[in-house]
This record gives sequence, C-alpha cells and structure tokens, in this order.
Amino acid sequence: MTWAYIELARNQDVQTKLRDECLEFGPNPSYDNLTNKLPYLDAVVNEVLRLHAAAKEIERSAMHEDVIPLSEPLRTADGSFTESVCIQKGTVVVVPLAALNCSVTMWGPDAKTFKPSRWLEEDNGTHGAKETLQGYRHLMTFGDGARMCLGRLFALAEFKAVLFVLVRNFVFEMADGPGVQIVESLGTVPRPRVVGSAEAGNVPLRVRRYEG
Repeated sequence: MTWAYIELARNQDVQTKLRDECLEFGPNPSYDNLTNKLPYLDAVVNEVLRLHAAAKEIERSAMHEDVIPLSEPLRTADGSFTESVCIQKGTVVVVPLAALNCSVTMWGPDAKTFKPSRWLEEDNGTHGAKETLQGYRHLMTFGDGARMCLGRLFALAEFKAVLFVLVRNFVFEMADGPGVQIVESLGTVPRPRVVGSAEAGNVPLRVRRYEG
C-alpha cells in the first residue's frame, strides 16, 4: 500500500486521473464495482503489484525428479546447449517474482516504468507475459499454479477499497519535492527507503485534504 501512495505522489497526472474516476463513480462502491467497474483503479493497482511485489522471490522444493523444458536453449558449462534441465527430488527451485514482473522481454522496453495505462491497452501491455505467465493477470506477485495465494481476491478488494476512499478525499505529494530518490531496501520484504537515509520504511509524504 505504501508504494501505491509513493507512485501517486510521484505521478500527479495518474493521481488526478484516478481521483476523477473515483469521484465520478460515487462514494459507496460494492465488491462487484471495485472488481469490474473501475478500470483505472484496477490498472493502478495492477501496476503497483507488478513493480512492487511484497516478495522478490519464492522457493519451491521438487517433490520428485523431473525435467523442466526451457523456452530458449541454455549454454552449459562445457559450451554445449540444452533445451531442458533435469532436477532431482528435493531440489530447491527459486522463482524470481520481481525479475519476471519487470522483464523487458515480458513487458516491453518500458517494463520498469510506472505506467497504469499499459493495462488499458488492447493486449493489456503484457507483450510476452501473456503467452508465458499464467498467474493473476499474468503477474507473478501472487505466485502461480496450485499454490497461488489463496487470499489474493480479498487482498485486491481491500487494496482497492482503501485506495478508493483515500484518493477521493486526500492529495498525496512528496514532502521534499518530486525529485526525492526512493529505492527498495534489501530484505525479505522490500520496503521503500529515501536515498541517503539508513532507515527503511520511512518515506515522508505530504497529505492534504482534497478540495475539489
């Protein structure tokens, strides 16, 4: 949620467009409204989840020996190429969620740019992700397969409901101006940190009531 307010504070045009949609819709959206009737809110939430997943990676342990096919041939240590990888039972496989969500191959040349409008394009701006990733909206944020996050729909509804109410009533700005550099801290959960500050999770925002 913190990253959503940071991105809105850094992208005032996006914040204004989102506020306009929320104000036009009315004050009391239902679950169905939040899910299906607010396209720009949906786009903003998806883009925040794409760029700022709560976990950078997840681990899975192979239950049995298997052969994993590769989308592209891989050069091995002896210089030859292989089109598959054999893994033994118990092998820990690390899935790089953040890397997949920001892959130029998957999402195009602007993959690392906060761009909610990509979700409103005809192909949802997914480029190669649409054919390769099968997770929620082709994102890896909630994982994929049989162990995909069970609470994702509740989390999305909660995220949208809070964002809807706050954006309708408040304006978010960077307290020290739009030029403040913010990076992700290292750790299990990537929290925002102002460049030059040792403290993670402390991002100064200026919040004022919207007077439209």
